[in-house]
Amino acid sequence: MPIKNGREAAMQALLQMEENEGYSNIVFDKTLRGAGLDHREAALAATLFYGVLEKRLVLDWLLQPFCKKPLRKLDLPVRETLRMAVYQIYFLDRVPDSAAVNEAVNWVKQHGYARASGFVNGLLRSLLRGRDTRVLPSATDTSWQAKSLRYGIPEELLTFWDKNYGHALADRMGDSLSRKAPLFGRVNETRLTVEEFVQRAGQAGIQAHLIPSVPGAVWLEGTGSVGENPLYQQGLFFIQDLSSQLCVRLSGVKAGEKVADVCAAPGGKSFSAAICMHNQGKLRAFDLYRGKVKQIREGAARLGLTILQADVRDAAEDETLQEEFDRVFCDVPCSGYGIIRRKPEIRYKPLKEGRELPGIQAKILDRSAALVRPGGTLMISTCTLVPDENEKSVERFLNRHPDFEPESLEMVPGLVSLRGEPDWRITLMPENAFGGDGFFVARLRRRKITEGIKEKL
Repeated sequence: MPIKNGREAAMQALLQMEENEGYSNIVFDKTLRGAGLDHREAALAATLFYGVLEKRLVLDWLLQPFCKKPLRKLDLPVRETLRMAVYQIYFLDRVPDSAAVNEAVNWVKQHGYARASGFVNGLLRSLLRGRDTRVLPSATDTSWQAKSLRYGIPEELLTFWDKNYGHALADRMGDSLSRKAPLFGRVNETRLTVEEFVQRAGQAGIQAHLIPSVPGAVWLEGTGSVGENPLYQQGLFFIQDLSSQLCVRLSGVKAGEKVADVCAAPGGKSFSAAICMHNQGKLRAFDLYRGKVKQIREGAARLGLTILQADVRDAAEDETLQEEFDRVFCDVPCSGYGIIRRKPEIRYKPLKEGRELPGIQAKILDRSAALVRPGGTLMISTCTLVPDENEKSVERFLNRHPDFEPESLEMVPGLVSLRGEPDWRITLMPENAFGGDGFFVARLRRRKITEGIKEKL
């Protein structure tokens, strides 16, 4: 069915998320590409789509008292229509309440759910009449149930963080991860300096702010559609979260080295490493999927990073690669709870779905260990905040591989651990990663053969 406006685009993307899942940014971008909406309607679609996703817990909490049966038993399009209407009523001041109700009623009528129009109309008007009786918990309510509604993060996840990171840190994590994520970029210093980029960005109407503690990183505002930006198309920068950039900085990668990135998509760490290497040396980037490898190749070509070679490889199963590298980056599969600001759907993923991940990580790490030359470095990272996928996974690896040992990170000025971790690993969160995503980084070194001999003697 043709998409006529921003509301229909948002609804189509929301239904796609519920029916087929997928990453929100990919689903939304695909929907928008086929819609042909003007800038204003596209902006409205983004506001509604991401707003409803992020506020789902609150929206359902507001709706449920006015619905005689559980919301999950409603037809999916009806449920999403109600959520979008309530989001507009409570969170978009510029949309009149009557307009939000009328649009919801008309939508179900026009899309094959005319029988539900009376139900939708009655429920929303009951909600409007009773809105003063359904008030969100105040800041004085410190229960995890109240904080779950304030942060838009499931109580299960907050209490899990409380158990594993302590109450105060869990609270700060919930707060910081519920806020809008900044947009960070990495300047292609093989083509121009960061200062030159900031100047050129200003001339193009983009606000680019330096981050002194992380060389090459910029905080961006006013970029518009990044892919259509001339500076992006000229290969002068790419988008990479600050925590991901820190992972590369903490590795100490240098020009002339031989480097592998075994789980490379979408390519940010590989690009950043190649730039830190001044495009000198050798860098091999691998991913399981051909489409993602193609994207890495295209990105490297746009950036002019000639040392980067991207190929298809299964990091958990492949034993054919016989090369050894000075540094191996291993960003293992994880539950992704550190990036819920950017992919809001991840917050609703039950913790139990991640139980198999440590086993997958172990297979990838064991295969990757063989790629590290004696004396070389293995960088392990995730974008989640789950100890069993982070420090415990690394500890199990060290128990399986006595030829590896912790190696101090190349610490960045101002970067401190919030958990009192040893100097070879760090859990990054927005407040200690200069606003970057939740991340975990560990650095290990493969012992030289002569060191093992000396220990036995």
